[in-house]
Amino acid sequence: MTNTEANILADVYESVRALTKWYISRMKDVDMHKVFEVDGKKFNSAYWVTAHLIWSEQFLLLQTLGGKSPEIPWLEQFRMGSPVPERHDGLPSVKQILDVWKEIHSAAMKHVRSLSDEILSSDNPSGFGFGGDNSYRMMIHHAIRHEAVHTGHLSWLCKMYGIRTV
Repeated sequence: MTNTEANILADVYESVRALTKWYISRMKDVDMHKVFEVDGKKFNSAYWVTAHLIWSEQFLLLQTLGGKSPEIPWLEQFRMGSPVPERHDGLPSVKQILDVWKEIHSAAMKHVRSLSDEILSSDNPSGFGFGGDNSYRMMIHHAIRHEAVHTGHLSWLCKMYGIRTV
């Protein structure tokens, strides 16, 4: 594989994703829908965080960057700013969301790796951006940092479940 900037960015994303997957794998025997409350503040459930990471990857790396995003009807429930569902009936199982997660991730990494170094500096087709920068590169950078933030969230949830992580 050629060391294009897009491949390097995809490799960094893959590295962050590996840690995210590890934390989620540690939670296989817990109720992922459980909402912890600390000092009257509710945390997002592990289920919500996982589904939200699926939504954000398809939004930031496929939809925003002009890739092909599969139709997943339940995904919009986990968009930026959406509440943690209070009822679980009608939601896909943890296994189903993990299967979709693999599908979205595979499509997103294929799309990112297809981007030329030149296009990374271009404005993305959606016009969505951060800090006045709506380049393809910025969307990939943000996807990496967004995933890492929620990976930290999952590590705290493991601790709240009493799961040893170190």
